[in-house]
Amino acid sequence: MMNHLTREEATALLNASPLAVLLLDRSDRLYGFNDAFARLLGDTAAGLNATVNDLHNDGLLAGLLEGPLVSWIMPDGDTRWLSVETMTVNGLTAHFYQDVTEKLRLKQERDVCTADLQDHSLRHAMLTSVLNRRGILVSLEPLVARSRRYNSPLSIVAMGLDSEQQHRKMLVQLSYLLKDQTRWADLLGCNKNHDFILILQETTQESALQLVKKLTAHLARMSEEHQTPLTARYGVTHCQKNDNVESLLERVEEALAEARSNQSGTTIAV
Repeated sequence: MMNHLTREEATALLNASPLAVLLLDRSDRLYGFNDAFARLLGDTAAGLNATVNDLHNDGLLAGLLEGPLVSWIMPDGDTRWLSVETMTVNGLTAHFYQDVTEKLRLKQERDVCTADLQDHSLRHAMLTSVLNRRGILVSLEPLVARSRRYNSPLSIVAMGLDSEQQHRKMLVQLSYLLKDQTRWADLLGCNKNHDFILILQETTQESALQLVKKLTAHLARMSEEHQTPLTARYGVTHCQKNDNVESLLERVEEALAEARSNQSGTTIAV
C-alpha cells in the first residue's frame, strides 16, 4: 500500500509535471495551478484570483476552459493546440493540458499524403483486388484504342446492387463471384457508387448478355443460400468506332441508371 504524500511532496510533484495543470475547488473557484500552467499563460497567470465565471467574463481562461481541444496563443505569440483532460478527486477538479500541436500537424500531413496516394491509386480502397475509377480509366484506354484500330469486340457491363444491399461483406462476396465468372484477360472495377464495371476483352455484346444471365442465376442461388434477396441491375454496351474511354463508360453507366429507374433487369445501350 502506498504511503500518503505530504502537501509539500504533492506540490513539488505537481510543479515538476510537464503537463500544465489547473485546479478548481467545489465552488468552481480557482484553487491553484502548477509552474507549467504559469508558463502557458505568461504574465496573465499573476492575475488569476477570481471565480471561474469571472475569468470567463474577463476572457482570461475562456478558451482554456472549453476543451477537449483548444487553440491557445502562447506568451511568445505562437499558436498551439492543447488537448484537455478533466478529472475530479476529493472535491478538486483538475484540468490537464498537453501540447498536441506537432501530433495534429503530423496527422494533417498524413491525411494529405493518404488522400494523394488514393488519388493516384489504381485500386479500390475497400476492395483492394478491384480497380477504382482511375484504374478503370487507365486500363481501358489501350483496350478502346485496340478495339477501334483492329475492329475487335470489346464489351462493358455495369452491375449494381440495390443501395440497401451495398454493405462491405456483400460487395466483397460479389467481387469474388465476378472474378470467378470472368476470364483472366477481363478486368473488374468498382466506381464511387459501388457499382461494378466488367471490362470484357474480345467479347461481343451478345456474349456479354450471356454472362449477365449466368450472373443473375448465381445471385439467385446466393439469395437462397443466405436467405437474403439480392437484386442486381445491369447496363451493357460495346465499343464503337467513335468511342473513347469516357463515352464508353458514360454510356454503360447511363444504361445501368436507366435499368434502376425502370426497375428492369438489364438495359442495353447502343
